[in-house]
Amino acid sequence: MDYQRRRAILLSVSTIRVVVADDHTLTLMGVADSLETHGVSVVGRAHTAAEAVSLVESNNPDALLVDLDFGPGPTGLDIAASLRKDLPLLGIVLLSAYGDPRLHSGDLSHAPMGVVYLIKQQVTSTRMLAEALTTAIEKAQGQAEGTLPRVNLTGGQITLLRLIAQGRSNNAIARDMSITEESVSKNINRMVKRLGIEPSSDTNTRAALLQSYFDLIGSNR
Repeated sequence: MDYQRRRAILLSVSTIRVVVADDHTLTLMGVADSLETHGVSVVGRAHTAAEAVSLVESNNPDALLVDLDFGPGPTGLDIAASLRKDLPLLGIVLLSAYGDPRLHSGDLSHAPMGVVYLIKQQVTSTRMLAEALTTAIEKAQGQAEGTLPRVNLTGGQITLLRLIAQGRSNNAIARDMSITEESVSKNINRMVKRLGIEPSSDTNTRAALLQSYFDLIGSNR
């Protein structure tokens, strides 16, 4: 980003009114307080999906900064899709630990118009959040397409990786996915290649896939 655009963004963030939504209280407080310190006006703090929608509708903010994962029930993408129907100019930033939202749920494969997706592990400063909010507002105003990050795996392989992470055996996975055990084994080998895992006599394939999974969902386990 060139200097003039960065300067314009920093000058404009003080006029942005935003609702921040996250079901983890500490994260919610930290993000909202940091944005306010940076000059952004936080007009609402939501702990649930329903509260996020209500605060946006009652406060009419310029943007919504929302987590992807609210536990059981609607996701941040569901919230974005619901609000986008009536609020086409609302800037929407999804902040998530998931390097690919399909790892959370297989049906999270499309983003509503103008959505900006940020991976938490890659956010190194509050300035990045502020710039993302400005970008999201601009994308909404320009009717730009929303984009989601993608790892180099098919939808079926994403499902397979989630089942491996649940500790399922090849036989159980085959039953769950209505495929043969041979297909499970072949897809595991394909995933190893797609994820750049170097097979060797010292590498436990399932353990390596499990580590990749935890890395992709932002877990320290």
